[in-house]
Amino acid sequence: MGYPATASFDFVIMNPPFFGTHWMDHIRHAWDCLKDGGKLSAILPISAELGQSAKYVAFRRWAEKHSRGWRLFTDLPAESFVESGTLINTVILRLEK
Repeated sequence: MGYPATASFDFVIMNPPFFGTHWMDHIRHAWDCLKDGGKLSAILPISAELGQSAKYVAFRRWAEKHSRGWRLFTDLPAESFVESGTLINTVILRLEK
């Protein structure tokens, strides 16, 4: 988050921290680092797809504007990261600027 948000990257692949909704801030910051036409892919907790609070809904509405017709989330198999000690189910978000 300390990196200057200048539109200088063609592609961002990320696995932001899952704590609370901090990942939303990381996604938006990474978005600001993309050049026009740049693409972002992120591994997120499944709550990104299923969360019902106003903050989750607002984030999905924002993200849908940048999904370019792709399915917004792609589910990963349950417990995909169990070997690294993470039991949280995850999804992949893909956006294009």
